[in-house]
Amino acid sequence: MPDHLFVYGTLRAEGGHPMARRLRAAARHIGKGSARGLLYDFGDYPGAVFGSKEKYRVIGDVFVLRAGPRLLADRDKYEGVSRADDEEAAWPEAEGMFHRIAVEVSLDQGGTVEAWTYCLKESPRARVIGSGDFIADRRLRAPRPARP
Repeated sequence: MPDHLFVYGTLRAEGGHPMARRLRAAARHIGKGSARGLLYDFGDYPGAVFGSKEKYRVIGDVFVLRAGPRLLADRDKYEGVSRADDEEAAWPEAEGMFHRIAVEVSLDQGGTVEAWTYCLKESPRARVIGSGDFIADRRLRAPRPARP
């Protein structure tokens, strides 16, 4: 069972979302990394499909989980999924877009780790973020004020 978490969207280390701040407080950020997969744009958040045969990579941040199962349960709730053995969950996996899986993440500073991440249940009809980087894509697409 992995003791790392790979996040690629609103929970990234530089994200301003309240859940990103909670993650930074409850887990130790060990750096940036990437995993084989495709990243999709849903407007306010992304979704990813992972696979070892994918030629593209999803860019994100890796955290060491130091708060144990509680931290993962909070992330599952945020992502709208539940553990498979949790039949009475308020957020049954069948209702959400995502499920939690383990992926191999290549760390920017070298090496790999196995990490939990949230994967779309199926490939959507949505725009692919070709760079694999949700934060960089948002910066490129953010409206800029017109110069006087």
